[in-house]
Amino acid sequence: PVAVAILAKARLLQNLISNLSLGRMEMQCNGKTEQFFAPTLLTSKQLAQQKPEGPKAREYIRFEAVDFNSKGLSKTVPGRHKHSKVFLFHGASALGSNQEVMVVPEEVMAAGCQNTELIPDWSTEQILPWACRPEKNIQVKRVYCEQAKVSLPRTICRKLIENLKNEHGLEMFAGGELEFVLAKPGKDPKSWEPYFDGPEIFTTLQNSKAMDFCYELEDNMEQVGVDIRTMNAEYGAGQLELTFTPKFGIEAADMTATFRTGTKEIAQQQGLRATFMAKPFGVSGVGSGGHFNFSLWKRDGSTSSDGSNAISEATCGFNAAFHDPQDQEGLSSVARSFLAGILAHAPAMEAICSPTIPCYSRHGNWAPVIANWGPEDRSTCVRVKSSPAGAPGECYMELRMPSASANPYLVMAAVIAAGQDGLRRSLQLPPAKETQEDGAKLLPKSLPEALAALEADEYMSSSLGEDFVRWYCATKRAEITTIEEWLSKTEGTESDISSAWQKMYMEFI
Repeated sequence: PVAVAILAKARLLQNLISNLSLGRMEMQCNGKTEQFFAPTLLTSKQLAQQKPEGPKAREYIRFEAVDFNSKGLSKTVPGRHKHSKVFLFHGASALGSNQEVMVVPEEVMAAGCQNTELIPDWSTEQILPWACRPEKNIQVKRVYCEQAKVSLPRTICRKLIENLKNEHGLEMFAGGELEFVLAKPGKDPKSWEPYFDGPEIFTTLQNSKAMDFCYELEDNMEQVGVDIRTMNAEYGAGQLELTFTPKFGIEAADMTATFRTGTKEIAQQQGLRATFMAKPFGVSGVGSGGHFNFSLWKRDGSTSSDGSNAISEATCGFNAAFHDPQDQEGLSSVARSFLAGILAHAPAMEAICSPTIPCYSRHGNWAPVIANWGPEDRSTCVRVKSSPAGAPGECYMELRMPSASANPYLVMAAVIAAGQDGLRRSLQLPPAKETQEDGAKLLPKSLPEALAALEADEYMSSSLGEDFVRWYCATKRAEITTIEEWLSKTEGTESDISSAWQKMYMEFI
């Protein structure tokens, strides 16, 4: 026992000595100053600083711009060059869903197809955990960019957000529900099939079939500020739906763009395919939606929050502008005029909300066909969640037009532009649940009709930008033409149509 005690004390002394450092000390002795070195105990921080560092991680940054089709276009730059100028082809945003479609706008061609500078928004710089390679000591970041002399979707959206705030003192709080289809390799080479069969919405056993993918997805997304609230199987084969905690302004659209690209990249790493195209299998029936949930708020400068949920935390310092407890439906005059503007311009907005041919297979299948609204009504164009006795922060609207293929920046931009017209003109909100016979506008039934409606709406074309509308419509018409050319070489069966849609949209949308 004595030997054991001595050994224990020796080990303790050894550990103590390893944490000692010699410090210079002075002492007065017989009128003289004597200097000597005495041990001092190091702090944990000092110890950490003394530890030899491992090799520094290699840092790479994706300078990424989002095109009309929600595709991330990027150049990867070594970290040491992050503050150097980075350029991208001037007409890159007008490239098609599949780059077998390549539209070069007239002014780009006339200028010699030049490159223009990417303008990074460094507030969006993030580490992308799914893109990093820790085994190779590689760290990958992404910064969202706009582009000089180009009306990218993010640029259009940001400017309209700023205008809404400057003109009306209002800020948009937006989130949503996004559906996508998870697919696995099929039996035939280069073919794909749904990850699971449908329909079986909400069923726990159905949910569990893809939940391992969802767990990894949610873990990665939380690390980049995408707060996923719910995950479940949807009605279609291989179809999943995830919902998000809303954010203010451009961060809401950035969040959705990050989720889309990240989801597709994580699936690709696993030999799977995640697609946000509206109808990846078949040509009719339920498709993937991208409902856009939004409300308007005014800053009040307060800092108190009841902390009851993520919404109350996020809206601390704001007052809800949509709610009025004195109104029969609980809607303020701001909410009514803003919604009236959306309904007035809904036909033009369909070109933004349903940007691909398969999107129109959703019509009549839990997707609207006329521009109307209703309280808690999923059959309407805009579902309104409000009650006079309800909490102000729980009052919001759900635009049910967008398919999952819609660009989040463009959807938000179109909603703000249309809503602002309602505010400026103090438009009166039509009665709830109007029918076409009552006067509700009919929504376009096809992509060509929707593009024509967008071009015919002078206010929306001006608000979004005439150059953008021209580029956008040219790209979409080129996609239509290419699909028609592919189908002209087939018998035109439903299987042929579905294959052409897959070829155009499935991998990158």
